[in-house]
Amino acid sequence: MGKTSRTKGAAGERELAALLNERLDLTLSRRLAQYQRGGHDLDGWDGVHIEVKRYATATQGQVAGWWQQALEQCAGGETPVLAYRANQQQWRFVIRPCDWGGPVGEPAEVGVDGFVAWVRNGRQLQLEVTA
Repeated sequence: MGKTSRTKGAAGERELAALLNERLDLTLSRRLAQYQRGGHDLDGWDGVHIEVKRYATATQGQVAGWWQQALEQCAGGETPVLAYRANQQQWRFVIRPCDWGGPVGEPAEVGVDGFVAWVRNGRQLQLEVTA
């Protein structure tokens, strides 16, 4: 990975940590050891594995690969979360609603408002299924 990519990724991790700290009253920070040992990108949320991606584009194929990476890196029962943002776009989150008290085990993609709502009220939310 080149220096520009690492810099963009680090800036994305700091941006997301600040956003979630504000919206969910957390104290997340970058996990600096991730580059040596792999694993989640943000520390400070016990039991939750956050994989952060900040790229110019985010195709469906890329998102699927990133989600798979998040699942593979979860250790012993952690809850996987993929957070990604493409240039000129808002943050998007991939979660399994069942991890937040919902009835569905398949991954769902939501914006930041949807993610915050799932974290706070997952069991009480209804999924809208589109055919």
